[in-house]
Amino acid sequence: MKAVVLAAGKGTRMREITDSIPKPMVEISGRPILWHILSALADAGVESAAVVVGYMGEKIRDYFGDGSDVGVPLEYFVQEVQDGTGRAAEPARAFLSDGPFFLTFGDILTKGAAYRAMAEAFRSEPTELLLAVRHVEDPHRFGVVELDGDRITNIVEKPALGTAPSNLVNAGILIAEPVLFDYTARLKPSERNEYELPDAFRAMIGGGLTVRAFDIRTYWRDIGTPEDLEAAGGEVEGRDDIVAG
Repeated sequence: MKAVVLAAGKGTRMREITDSIPKPMVEISGRPILWHILSALADAGVESAAVVVGYMGEKIRDYFGDGSDVGVPLEYFVQEVQDGTGRAAEPARAFLSDGPFFLTFGDILTKGAAYRAMAEAFRSEPTELLLAVRHVEDPHRFGVVELDGDRITNIVEKPALGTAPSNLVNAGILIAEPVLFDYTARLKPSERNEYELPDAFRAMIGGGLTVRAFDIRTYWRDIGTPEDLEAAGGEVEGRDDIVAG
């Protein structure tokens, strides 16, 4: 299976940390976030990966090169305009056209076991899209999923405090068939004037396609803020199930 990592954004919530480097190059325990992601994908048996770059993308290319250091061959694609996650994987569409693929955001820290378990779940019960979900205490920061069994029926983006329909949130990792691109191509700008990937998920559900949830119960962290970054450093250093480099 192939993979694509969305690594084009600056990461405005990281404040001055990303003034001189793209967010995926911010270091955790001496290695960039993106290094941890690609190493985990390689550990899970991903055969090749696309990295979608944008803001200061040359720093990512210079660091990772052909992917030898992370154990997975890499190809690079450019998101010329950073106008949301919905169109971010489009530059790699042809690369991903020959079968199901992983898609992960460039600020999600997990381990190879999570990717392997997702791939096994997808193979055992194929679906158009398998979305990783995670139980969190503060769902208002995320896209919250509503389920019927393991089928996702809706995603509510960043609900107001006390209104979240569940504590299960979009964990920023998925396995999709190439049909996903048929839906991202039809996206309209959101209220934030961006193309939003969850809008494509909702369109798939509305079109009768099956979007299932995969509950990640091993280590997972969204590196959204400097506080998340600080916490992740201690977690990586203190766990033997995450390679620190």
